[in-house]
Amino acid sequence: MAQKKSGTCGLHLINNDRDCNSCSLPRKCIGTNLDSSQSDSITGIIRKRGPYKPGETIFRMEDPFKSIFAIQSGSVKLESSLDDGTPVIHGFYFSGELIGIEAVGDVKYQNDAVALENTWICELPFQQVEALCSQIPELQHEMLELLGKRIRYTNRTIVQGRYLSADRRFLLFLNDLYQRKGIMTSDGKRTVTLPMTKGDIAVHLGLRPESLSRALSRLQEAGIIRNRSREIEIQGNEEELLSCLWV
Repeated sequence: MAQKKSGTCGLHLINNDRDCNSCSLPRKCIGTNLDSSQSDSITGIIRKRGPYKPGETIFRMEDPFKSIFAIQSGSVKLESSLDDGTPVIHGFYFSGELIGIEAVGDVKYQNDAVALENTWICELPFQQVEALCSQIPELQHEMLELLGKRIRYTNRTIVQGRYLSADRRFLLFLNDLYQRKGIMTSDGKRTVTLPMTKGDIAVHLGLRPESLSRALSRLQEAGIIRNRSREIEIQGNEEELLSCLWV
């Protein structure tokens, strides 16, 4: 894997007096159901960092695990490689989502977190998060829910997905992506903008690039999607898309 710049560089540490209650995200990344005093406790431990440019690393595999990170804006991929050098992309994460949480219980990060576009993050030192969890049961419950959600995503897209055809594997990925960052245009079209490359998607889904390309062509010919370079338009409604997975 190519050498990347470390994300712990002081150039990415900024002074920002914005608190969680004034964050521009439509949903809090953590502490959704907490009252103002409890939210202030989280705000007090946050270190805001950025911007990370495309290709820069927020944390690296084998770095000591110290913090989890909330993506304030932008997008990130988590990647590693097998012993033979084969690249593995574990997932893609977007505004309002957490990264680094998969390292909870370990002493080191298990992958590289790489910015896909200009990205700003909020760093939350985990020891302090853990201390807050012992004081605020609601926060502890939310953290456990987030860990469970991450496990379910891995099971659904990676474990179960490996038994699907390339077409259905991509549709499963696309449906999940739309639920997390898709938009509906004023004329009712459902679209997903892709911050990652199609090559990254193929690696994530365990497909060869040419297999993904053929799958996209088949799905477009079938009228299920409209494939553009960095955008996918979904034809029909969600029920029709999901029905294509299991026919």
